Amino acid sequence: MIVWGGYSYDTTDHYWNTGGRYNPDTDSWVATSITNAPVGREAHTAVWTGSVMIVWGGFDVLPNGFAHDLYTGGIYNPGTNSWTATSTAHAPRARDSHAAAWTGSEMIIWGGYFFDTDFRYVNTGGRYNPSTNAWKATSTTNAPDGRSSHTAVWNGSEMIVWGGHGDFDSLGYYFNTGGSYDPGTDSWTATSTVNAPEGRYSHTAVWTGNEMIVWGGILYTNSSTSTGGRYCAPSPPAQLGNISTRAFVQTNDNVMIGGFIVQGTGPKRVIIRAIGPELSHYVVPDPLANPTLELYNAAGALIGSNDDWQQTIIGGVITRSQVADIQNSGHAPANPFESAIIADLPPGNYTAILRGVNNTTGVALVEVYDLGNDASSILGNISTRSFVQTDDNVMIGGFIVQGTGSKRVIIRAIGPELSQFGVPDPLANPRLELHNATGALIGSNDDWQHTIIRGVITRNQVADIQNSGHAPTDPSESAIIAELRPGDYTAIVRGVNNTTGVALVEVYDLDQ
Repeated sequence: MIVWGGYSYDTTDHYWNTGGRYNPDTDSWVATSITNAPVGREAHTAVWTGSVMIVWGGFDVLPNGFAHDLYTGGIYNPGTNSWTATSTAHAPRARDSHAAAWTGSEMIIWGGYFFDTDFRYVNTGGRYNPSTNAWKATSTTNAPDGRSSHTAVWNGSEMIVWGGHGDFDSLGYYFNTGGSYDPGTDSWTATSTVNAPEGRYSHTAVWTGNEMIVWGGILYTNSSTSTGGRYCAPSPPAQLGNISTRAFVQTNDNVMIGGFIVQGTGPKRVIIRAIGPELSHYVVPDPLANPTLELYNAAGALIGSNDDWQQTIIGGVITRSQVADIQNSGHAPANPFESAIIADLPPGNYTAILRGVNNTTGVALVEVYDLGNDASSILGNISTRSFVQTDDNVMIGGFIVQGTGSKRVIIRAIGPELSQFGVPDPLANPRLELHNATGALIGSNDDWQHTIIRGVITRNQVADIQNSGHAPTDPSESAIIAELRPGDYTAIVRGVNNTTGVALVEVYDLDQ
């Protein structure tokens, strides 16, 4: 846990730019650096990106005693115990008592108030991208009324704000209203007021995975309340995302080859990672000591490469140093020998190739994470090709269903068909297993023309597979169609009777 800033009073006012990191495992504190830290403040916000904390806004007091609202902030990296300032170019107007949410690639701040000759409650906001250190404004069209001391949660595709106050003198400005902000379309939708809790401010809110729960706060009567409410937002469409595959990486044709498609009309910002040494933390035997990564487009042209993520290789889609962008993405590799590429990719087919430096071999993981929240494009139709061995060195493909609705997919394990494309030593008879986030087996198949009824497979699937447009060409290959709720899933490909060979694991979105 990282805490920072705030206010205290002994004989004078103190607005702090100090903080601390608390480790519950050791029940101990470590101070955060004050070198280059933002100025002390209170009523600011903080979000965690996965690797850094971003603080912004708030207020301090000028020497003349007047409140001074801030539009500055800072990025704190606990790994290096260091601060970097957030840009002030195009930043939102200075404010305090606003709300903030982290989307996975941006910090969104909204609302709050500032003081000139009177309190001014704002319904404006901004989106801050730490990878580019740049701001852009949020729309005010259909935005909720300006307010402060409200809450914000991120539901996976939208920020939901609710409650707060706009005027201490009027019951009408203790809000039980709110709005959902979609950064993909830069648009607002009002939250329902039917059965909404009584208007309040200084309450709390959390997102559970399918609803927002608000609780407590201060009512118009100036009394604290122990009431709350649960808000079910309209379901964002489910989609595939955050793709990964683990396998034993060999040399020549038997390196690991990951494919993915960007679908839609706009570009998609992604990070592609090649992980090896980090796997030893999870007791994976024989991890690849130094993975290197290459990215190709549909024409087979090399458009980006990396060996050791802390050293950028400029070329193709990589036009400047990416070290800070990777650190701020929330997906920085844990080991300096691992590789990563951030790219803004237009719609099309892409291939990531993972191999060992100097033809070394070992177990590695290739991953693609969606860093964007633009609804105009999605990741889809994902695949990985590798040499399937036995025991721990089978092929393990992971994917996530994001959103709140179900997603209909087909998962395939392809082997014999690869010989048609000149791939040597294809796996003669691949078997496929599908596991959920708890590790439970929820579906399996060996030979797609023979359905195995269990888990998510409740009836014969042969006709469904044929009609999907993705039926395997060889009867020894495997396929599963499933309606999957949001969550993490793992597809395991192994050879029947512990046979080995090159195979392909694929996941296709059947709802597109």
